[in-house]
Amino acid sequence: MAGRRVTTPVGEQWRVRRLWAPRLGGESLAARLRRRTRLGRSLARGAGEAGDVGCLLDALSDIFWVFVIVVVVAVLLLVGVPLLLAIVDVVVVAVLTLLAIGARVVFRRPWAVEAVGPDGAGHTWRVVGWQASGDAVDAVANALEHGNPLPTGATSPGAVTSSRDRTDRPG
Repeated sequence: MAGRRVTTPVGEQWRVRRLWAPRLGGESLAARLRRRTRLGRSLARGAGEAGDVGCLLDALSDIFWVFVIVVVVAVLLLVGVPLLLAIVDVVVVAVLTLLAIGARVVFRRPWAVEAVGPDGAGHTWRVVGWQASGDAVDAVANALEHGNPLPTGATSPGAVTSSRDRTDRPG
């Protein structure tokens, strides 16, 4: 669930969503991944080029075989190894995601439900349970759409909370 964009009766735009990792600030997980990928690519572009084999061998056949070996090694290094690492990365991320979801369910970690207004100020609720947090997103969005006051139990986005915080369900 990506969240909802809501317009209040006054005409303000609010974004109401459930956060997976509230510690990321306003940056979404996809935006963080794009930013880190761009940084990696820019660092890779700045890397030096491999030296040329040059005219070390006199015979044409030797030059041909050296060229073939260089191409094969380059393809393996530039395509094979990154492809293998990417596959391993995807498997590791998938396993960690499943473990994280399982841990959230088993340890009943609350989800953060966030409502951010047009001025950047927002409200956060901590709600235990996937379905309950989805209902909380709907309740907050409906309250904003109809001009009703926001549900109680909200904290400011910068507030430090402990794992023993009570979990309030908006609505």
